[in-house]
Amino acid sequence: MSIAREIKQRLAKKYYKNRCFVCHKKLGKFFAFHHLWYLEEDAIYKNFRNTNDYHRELEKFINSNPKRFILLCRAHHHLVEWAASIKDEDRKSTRLNSSHSSVSRMP
Repeated sequence: MSIAREIKQRLAKKYYKNRCFVCHKKLGKFFAFHHLWYLEEDAIYKNFRNTNDYHRELEKFINSNPKRFILLCRAHHHLVEWAASIKDEDRKSTRLNSSHSSVSRMP
């Protein structure tokens, strides 16, 4: 068993009842810990060379504050990430619109 898998199983059992936060599916192969909010020094997957190093670092953050994370099955993790991307796009759109001066179309 990989180090990442061992860490994931240990944390899932200790803090998340080995279940997806949304559907309560039992812990499986493609589960992920989702950050509910980020801190500046957080472990972000793309910044690591391999999954074992990422999970070693992530374990420290989850142990220090498990309420900042939820455990999600693959399907629900994809949905949460998709919803967050739409929210970010809407925020950018709103910010762009508010920065432009209003121009009347009436003569």
